[in-house]
Amino acid sequence: MKKILLINPPFYRLMGSHYNGISLGLGYIAAVLKANGFEVKIYNADYEDRADYLNQKEIFDNYYHYKSVLNNPRHPIWQEIERMIRSFAPDVVGISMFTATYKSAQIVADIVKKIDAGIQVIVGGTHPSLDPHGTIQNDSFDLIIRNEGEFPFLSLMQGKKLDAIPGLVYKNNGQIIFTEEPESIKDIDALPFPERKAYLNPIANMDIGSVITGRGCPYDCAYCCSPALWRRKVSLRSVGNVVAELEMLASEYKSKLIHFQDDTFTLDIDRTKRICQEIIDKGLNISWICDTRVDRLNHELLEMMKAAGCVRVKIAVESGSDDILKRMKKRIDKQKIMGAVNLLKDVGIPFTVYLMVGFPQETNEQVRQTIDFGKSLEADYYSLSILAPYFGTEVYQAMGENGNGLDKEHWEYFFHQSRDMIVNKEIDPKLVEEFFALNDYGKGVRV
Repeated sequence: MKKILLINPPFYRLMGSHYNGISLGLGYIAAVLKANGFEVKIYNADYEDRADYLNQKEIFDNYYHYKSVLNNPRHPIWQEIERMIRSFAPDVVGISMFTATYKSAQIVADIVKKIDAGIQVIVGGTHPSLDPHGTIQNDSFDLIIRNEGEFPFLSLMQGKKLDAIPGLVYKNNGQIIFTEEPESIKDIDALPFPERKAYLNPIANMDIGSVITGRGCPYDCAYCCSPALWRRKVSLRSVGNVVAELEMLASEYKSKLIHFQDDTFTLDIDRTKRICQEIIDKGLNISWICDTRVDRLNHELLEMMKAAGCVRVKIAVESGSDDILKRMKKRIDKQKIMGAVNLLKDVGIPFTVYLMVGFPQETNEQVRQTIDFGKSLEADYYSLSILAPYFGTEVYQAMGENGNGLDKEHWEYFFHQSRDMIVNKEIDPKLVEEFFALNDYGKGVRV
């Protein structure tokens, strides 16, 4: 029986911080493999056994350190990864990859091949799903799984022929082979809960309370790759299945804080109310955080969310300019944003706002509007981004066609908390620094 190691490559650690959350994608794959008798472990190479994190401004400031670590193969992080891989001695390694972790994933794959060239390296995740042709041309990777990886990975490990497994991309005698387009999983309830016990890392400071109640997003924001990845389709778990996982986390893991990782947790308002009511009825002693849109909130819902343990709502504001919001295809305006913020304040739920600058053709005045509008919201925390035209987004396609701005050397520049990702050269750098200063403007702690 093959030994399988699933790896989340380092990213925030390269900037002097870390990410101690579980990878739900790898967790679901591991759970399916384990349920079918395979020996599987997960290694979060972005984990450090401590609970303190850098704030966002420190992450922005450490981006150049990040690049130096990427170009230093003898750095202790890469040496640790080699030791961990050697200690488990896998037959197969699966690596999860975002656009910003492309080079980090490549380095991990190269370490695997250095240990044993016969170890099969499989990559999946957002970037290889959207750019499979470009990714498979990298000799560090043997095979790509596009989109949802649970059942293709299982089929591979069970020895099924490659050309009979949907969603694969691989090379055969120098020719790139695409198998048939994968279908999305229609019944997510049929999947086991994500594996949380199979980590090679210590779990003392592991944030194991991440939960996703649905996959996909129906919206088409111009800066987001979700429309290309999920085709604006959504699959939702049943209320009973979600609550069963929450009960398991509360009883088995004593989890006190749950992070709902859905793009829009309150997309279906009635369903969200039913989840809240089940949490209340079952007396689950949990606190939780979610992300959502300002137009998917109302007073009754927020009251139920608070009663069910919601301690923070994160809302995508993005801009203080209605013109930029329209060009982003956010389908909201400042009036709707203020309405949602007032509701959150009335009910008494702390909130984080996501803000972004650097949109193509954005003016200094529009950046100023975002800074001033952000301050007027009096959020508990400000999550700040520089626009990154990720592969597969409408912004990326438009900039590629126009041929301006995409003069970045490597995919690792495509990260939304990097000064290197400023593609709008007309914005005053002093305004960008003032935007970053919002990090110190919030009145609450980061969660």
